[in-house]
Formats: sequence, C-alpha cells, structure tokens
Amino acid sequence: MAAFFRIILILLALIVGAAFSVLNLQQITVDLLWTRADAPLIVLLLVAFVLGFIVALLTLLYKLTRLRARLARSRRKLKDAQAEIRNLRSMPIQDA
Repeated sequence: MAAFFRIILILLALIVGAAFSVLNLQQITVDLLWTRADAPLIVLLLVAFVLGFIVALLTLLYKLTRLRARLARSRRKLKDAQAEIRNLRSMPIQDA
C-alpha cells in the first residue's frame, strides 16, 4: 500500500514538474557580472536548483563530519570513564 502511494506521489511530482517547465519556456536574459546569458527560464531555474542542492549537500557533509568527530571523542571519553569506574570498583575500601 505504501509503495502505491509512493508511485502516485512520484507521478504527481513529474506531472507538476512537466507543467511547470511548459509554462516557463520564455527566453530571459540574466546579467552575470562578467557576461550575459540568454536561456529559457526553466533551464535557469533548474541550474539554480542544482547549485543550491550542491551547496546544501556540501554544508551538510561538513556538519556531519564535525558531528561524527565529536561523537568519536565522546565515545572515547565514555570508554575511559567506564574503565576508571571499573578500576575504582575493584580497589579495596580503606578505612581512615
């Protein structure tokens, strides 16, 4: 049942994407500081989407590697603390 809804959702997204692209075929000029680009609006929107996706992916990967390093440090500290607790438990109690 979930696969059916997933297929319907994908088909719906494809239909909306196709309609969006058909409605945005007009040529526009984009002035980039060093040059001008003439292209259909849908192509420029697609390029902007892909560039935004790549920037977001790189940001996510950077954050993920920092979090994994932090997790590894925390696990090392936890392992050391547990070893110290085991050692303290095995020590005999001394009365003062």
